[in-house]
Amino acid sequence: MAKQGKMTQLSESELRSFLGKGTADSYGRNLGRIIGVTLNNYGEMEAVEVEKGTGELDRIPVDQLTFDRDRVVIVSRWKIEVESLLKDIDSAQKRLGALNTLLKNQEIPRSLYDELSRKQQNELDNLKAKKNLAMNILQSRGRELDTQIEELTKVLIEIKAGKWSSDFSNKAYDVASKSIEPNLSFATKEKKELADNLAKLTKIL
Repeated sequence: MAKQGKMTQLSESELRSFLGKGTADSYGRNLGRIIGVTLNNYGEMEAVEVEKGTGELDRIPVDQLTFDRDRVVIVSRWKIEVESLLKDIDSAQKRLGALNTLLKNQEIPRSLYDELSRKQQNELDNLKAKKNLAMNILQSRGRELDTQIEELTKVLIEIKAGKWSSDFSNKAYDVASKSIEPNLSFATKEKKELADNLAKLTKIL
């Protein structure tokens, strides 16, 4: 199967092979099945249509898709945007540092340095605004995950407590716990990765 970086350039048979494939996010949640593929004017895959099992459709851009064996993995949009932002900030800071080195070594006129450094500083200011917006998005998602984890944990505790009463049969307990525990694990994994990325953003600029 094609790798992520070449997923837009697939043969017709490879494009057809997407139909019916199951999808999951990078934390393990099942997200539905692919029922359609969208192409751009050059015949390259642009997005897939995912049926979520509830009759609702999600259109997922190709840059969010990777492969794990026979399953298509959908990478969170926030993760892609944060990784891109971190790369842009690092690049802008390196360019500004290189200008400072050139000036120190008298390899660039002061007037040209002033012009170029202003442009780089403006770029960093724009990236800082994007960073603040990204942090707000991550913090909002973090609060959503905190609520999910809290609610799932409460339900799981109630089920475990009920196992020893007449309210639950062993079979009912097994079914309920096997449904809740994976979702609790998925939310916890995303929360940890989100917190790690939030920490990275906090340290820069």
